[in-house]
Amino acid sequence: MSKNPLKLKIAYLYPDILQSFCDKSNIDVFIQRAKERNIEVSLHEIYATDRVQASKYDFYYIGGSNNKALDYALGFLKKNEEEIKVAAYSNVPMLAINCGYQLFGNSYQLHNQTKKEGLKIFDIETIAAKRLYYGPLVGTCHFLKNRTVVGFENHGMTTILKSGVSPFLIVQKGNGNNGKDKTEGARFNNVVGTYLTSPLLAQNPHLCDFFIAVALRIKYKCKIPLAPLCDDIEWYSHNFILEIK
Repeated sequence: MSKNPLKLKIAYLYPDILQSFCDKSNIDVFIQRAKERNIEVSLHEIYATDRVQASKYDFYYIGGSNNKALDYALGFLKKNEEEIKVAAYSNVPMLAINCGYQLFGNSYQLHNQTKKEGLKIFDIETIAAKRLYYGPLVGTCHFLKNRTVVGFENHGMTTILKSGVSPFLIVQKGNGNNGKDKTEGARFNNVVGTYLTSPLLAQNPHLCDFFIAVALRIKYKCKIPLAPLCDDIEWYSHNFILEIK
């Protein structure tokens, strides 16, 4: 074992407010897959009074919750908006799940409420939908060489992608952002937002490894190959979603 292992620092944004739908499991998967490759990972949970330093973290994660937590979390995010944006524009990888995805957009509007401005990392607009989008989803991901990504969507929002953002997935099965244009989530630089609320990284080891590899490349300024792992269980779970009709 190397005496000086590679090191990564994770910023987990507001886990006391935005944690549902197995969100914490995604971080557990990231840490485990990194550790199996002798990559040392430290987890830093960011709370209301904490200030974010863009250069301090190598991977950012924000989870989902119910709609009542959105405005509460937005107030704390706004205090760290500049630093989070600096990281996003510097290609630091981030994963925003469910409500976190909405908060990273231009704006969101819940039922019978005024429109709220988000962090504007994603060029998207989100409003309350007239229905619930719920069930397994399968899509293809361009930056993963058009390989499939699977998960479980559970949201009641309609999201419109503007010209300045690319979709995370092209939907093959499921609803995605709005059930019409067959896109799911959004991507800007190495920031990914998605409504897939299952343990996304557990069912998609290739997506998890993308975040690990990019985090290493941005931090160490060179491409560092990842050793292969035995992913039989992960791909079994992945393929199970593929086969649901």
